[in-house]
Formats: sequence, structure tokens, C-alpha cells
Amino acid sequence: MPFFPANRWFATGLVTVLLTGCASAAPPSASVAAGGLRPLPAACGGAAAASTSLAAAPATDALITFDTAWAIIRRTHWDTTYNGVNWLALRDELRPRAEAARTRGELRLVLSEMVGRLKQSHFSIIPQEVSDATSGAAEGGEKRTGASGTVGFDVRLLDSTMVVVAVDTGGSAWQAGVRPGWTLETVAGCPVAPRVARIPSSLEPRRRALMAWQATSGTLNGREGDTLALQFRDDRDGPRAVSVRLDAVRGTITKFGNLPPVEAALSWQRVQHDGRSVGIIRFNIWMPVLAAQFDAAIDSLRNSDAIVLDVRGNLGGIGGMSMGFAGHFLDSAKALGEMQQRGGTMRFLANPRRADTRNRPVQPFAGPLALVVDPLSASTTEIFAAGLQALGRATVFGTQTAGQALPSVPERLPNGDILYHAIANFIGATGAPVEGAGVTPNRVIPLDRRALLGGRDPALDAAIVWAAQQAPRRLHP
Repeated sequence: MPFFPANRWFATGLVTVLLTGCASAAPPSASVAAGGLRPLPAACGGAAAASTSLAAAPATDALITFDTAWAIIRRTHWDTTYNGVNWLALRDELRPRAEAARTRGELRLVLSEMVGRLKQSHFSIIPQEVSDATSGAAEGGEKRTGASGTVGFDVRLLDSTMVVVAVDTGGSAWQAGVRPGWTLETVAGCPVAPRVARIPSSLEPRRRALMAWQATSGTLNGREGDTLALQFRDDRDGPRAVSVRLDAVRGTITKFGNLPPVEAALSWQRVQHDGRSVGIIRFNIWMPVLAAQFDAAIDSLRNSDAIVLDVRGNLGGIGGMSMGFAGHFLDSAKALGEMQQRGGTMRFLANPRRADTRNRPVQPFAGPLALVVDPLSASTTEIFAAGLQALGRATVFGTQTAGQALPSVPERLPNGDILYHAIANFIGATGAPVEGAGVTPNRVIPLDRRALLGGRDPALDAAIVWAAQQAPRRLHP
């Protein structure tokens, strides 16, 4: 699995919501209350650290904020039964606690419980200090300069350990010797295993995988130039201590509405297999800044025999972009599915692309198309993958996706925090909701540490082989 930058805001915020319905603001002690997680030691982000978060500015407008959040959900939730929750009774139950809140942290716990009762994805409270942070970013997307850094590798849960699945071969982690297949043991002296162990084993495996990644990725943060002391188990299962300098991120920083800035990155390459040319495109988020880059990638790979889209770790973004991207592979306005809101239904129709980036006439790419997914493929990624799979246009490889596909919007609350809330259900082209089930690959190919240690990527490799086999041999210019 080639390295791809993670979306750190998603790592510290949205993923928690996708899994538990808890507020992203909730400190570890709040997670204990909401999710039954065992607390960590204070030195490694446990209860003592949580007290600082709770000591925020007094929530003098707590009732106004609570009432506003409750009313927004009452007005916009597509299901008038609120997924079986008595919404009026819930207000009566929680409103006194909101009134008694004396800090922003205490109020966020109440709001967290309110949205958590729905037991649905895409509900969150984003703290004002997070939503207003610019992290060196500007509206519209600019290169990040001197702000947050990247550790240069990514991890996934495999059994009960966090395994390195990708390393940036141009980064300091690679230069320090970190390789795919190594297991991450400690970060800055704090063991990783307890963070994983505190996630309830009763949770569905996809949710555990997402929660474990979120908990681990949240520790691998820092400023560009900072050094992280890491402990691994290497290819011989021996301990390996490594100091990694955080590199400058390589993507583009972009911002949508009042959500925090995110890193957006896209890359493409062409490989040869059995005399066929296979294009590979990877991107980590659905944001408008990547639309032109995706168009350029298709132009560059248009004469390939087949194309593979690697969307592992792509947690979603702007849902409407799925229609434009699908138009590169569909020759008619077929429906990927439909978004069902309280006030009506919107069909997600593919927009066939008839011109390239230089306005020359073209046809949508008609060759074999494969998608590679994993439990961190969520939201818009699932809408896109589920639609193309159901239409018979793409074959999917990897492991089952997150099953977190509710269209959502952010709204600012009176106290400055953001209520991130779902406003619709999404029904896929098969007629079934994408939420919950997600996308089951046509070829399920789980993570394999031995393969990673051997420099192989089984899911991507299988997608490339399949795509090449489906393509007729032809001459290339």
C-alpha cells in the first residue's frame, strides 16, 4: 500500500463520530462515559489531561446552544422517528444538565450524549478552537508552510496490533529505516497497545479498525521539524527504536465552509503488467481542489488499458463530487443512488465527460476499472464505490468499507462550536442504504503482515492483475 497522507482533522474528529456518535471534543474521560472505554494513564493522554479540556471558558450560553443544536436536528433529520429515539423526551432529560454546565467541556459532554443517542454516523460537536484553527492554511487551498508535519507512514489495525502499511519513500521515516509490516509499539514513550485494548472487543471489526486508527493517528502529530521517538517491532520481531523527524506535508491544504482545514492529495502513475498498461490513481479526500487534478490524471492515463482507483483511507468529503468523477467512467447519466431528505429526494446522476482538460472531445474511459477499499474508505468514497459496483462498471478489491455514508452539513452554534450533523439517508443503486453495510468487495483481500514485510500489497496487486487480464492487448502510441 503506497503511502498517502492522512486527513488529521478526520483522524481526531470525524472518525470518532463515525464510530460512536460521540463529540469530537470529548476527552478520554468522556469516551469512558459514552463508549465504555478504559481510561489511559494521565501521562499518555488520560484523565488528568482531560481536566484541562474541561477547564475551558464558562458556557454562559449553554441553554441557548443546547436548544439550538436540539432544534436543528429536530428540523433537519430525515427520519421523523429519529432512529427510534423520543426526541422530545431526550430534550427534557438532558436540558437540565446543559443548564448546569459551567464549562464548554461540560456542555460538549451533554451535546455529545444527545447526538450519540441517535447511534448514527456523521454527528459531532467540533470545538470552536478546532474549527477556527487555520494551521497555516488559507481559503481556497494553498501549500502548507511551516505548520503541521507528517510522520511519513500510515498504520492499520491487524489483529490486536497497529501495523505500518505504507511509508513515504521520500520521507525521513523511510530514511530512518521504517518499513511496511513493522508494528508500532510506543509513541513518545506511551504504549500503543493500551489505546487499542480499551476499544470494546464487542464492536464490529470495521468500527474497531477505524477507532484504533483514530486513536493511534492522533498521537503521530506535531509541527514540521519536530522529532517523535518511536518504538517498533521489525521484520524479525525485534525491538527497533527510531527517531523520526516530521516532514512537510505534500498535499494542498483546503477548507470547506466552517470546517477545519484538511490536507488534500492526489497522485497517479502507470504500471505494466503482462503487456498491458494499467493506470493507478490515489486520492485521500473528496474536495474541490482535487477535481482538476483528477481530470488531469484521467487525461494522462486515458490511453491506458485499464485504471485502478486506490481509495483506501479516503474518509469522504463533498458528496456531489462523486457524480463528476463517475462521469469519467460512465457513458450515460446513470444513477449512483439517491439522497433522501425530509423535504425530498435527490438522485446522484453521473455526469459523462465529453471533453478533456484542453476542451478536446473525448469519450469516458471505457476500459476495465478496479477500486481498492478498506475500513477507512467512508462516506462519499462509499457512495462512489457502491454505485459503480452496483452498475457493473467497477470491480472492488480489499476489505469491507466503513458503512458510514450519511450526507451531512456543519452549522455553527451560538457558543461558537460546530454541530456536524447528517441531513439525509443515502440509498445505493441496489435500492439498499449504504449506511451500515458499506461496500463488500468483489474480491475480499485482507491485510497480510508477511506480504507487507515482503514489499507486497496484495489488494492493489490483485486489482492490477485483474484489470490487466480484462483488457485486450493493444498497441500503445
